[in-house]
Amino acid sequence: MALAAAASLATGCSGPPAPDAAICLDVIHRLCLPVRCPVVTSTFAVGDPCELDLRARTGCDQDDFTFQEPLTRDRVLECRLLLLRAGLEPQRHPGCEDVAEMIDRCPDVTAFLAGQP
Repeated sequence: MALAAAASLATGCSGPPAPDAAICLDVIHRLCLPVRCPVVTSTFAVGDPCELDLRARTGCDQDDFTFQEPLTRDRVLECRLLLLRAGLEPQRHPGCEDVAEMIDRCPDVTAFLAGQP
């Protein structure tokens, strides 16, 4: 029950659900916020601009982007919760320990962001 409440809070409770592209772009944005956590640079082999690199790898900047099986929207939202511990504001930098935990606990999302099939 608490997880469902947290998921509702994290995804917003008013209006229609965010498109998959917006969710993906938000995850990328939070991972790439300066000062970028070293684990992001080492895991994804990104430089600057980090966001452009990850957008190109994932294709989630396309208007018609949708998550494809086996990676589901719900799974990405679950992993995204780890990046929201410091706050919901888009410019709120997640703690590097939270980023490392997301990378560790969400190997499927990590592989997707790295551009791996």
